[in-house]
Amino acid sequence: MAVILDIMIGLGAVLAAAYCMVLSRRLRALTRLDGDVGKAIAVLSAQVDTLTRVLREAESSSGRAGNALAEQVSRADATARRLELLMAAGQPGARAAPDTGVSAVAPRGRQSLAQDEDGFAPFSRATAARAAADSRPRVLRQRDPAGATR
Repeated sequence: MAVILDIMIGLGAVLAAAYCMVLSRRLRALTRLDGDVGKAIAVLSAQVDTLTRVLREAESSSGRAGNALAEQVSRADATARRLELLMAAGQPGARAAPDTGVSAVAPRGRQSLAQDEDGFAPFSRATAARAAADSRPRVLRQRDPAGATR
């Protein structure tokens, strides 16, 4: 009985050694770069590095684009406020617009005749100042309504 147990233990040791050799060969084939699996791992690793670099560049680019867009939006808002003030000032019978902290400046090369201390000159004030500066008498003519006879 002892002999049979010794043979079984020896046979188990030989089988374990054979299994270890097979695993060793498979592991060596997996780590070699010239094999199919090794090439695939190397290529995938290079692609991960490339994608990481491209992702960082895209994040920085989108951050710069976002900052530029935010700046353009704020400038557009300021310009829209100025245009609203100019349009409100140009309407006949318009009341004074509330002060929003934004002032419109006359175009370069032109000086408005009636400017406030902040450079804002509504159309009605500028027109009134020009009319006061003009000393010629104004002649108002009235048209006859349609179909009226004199």
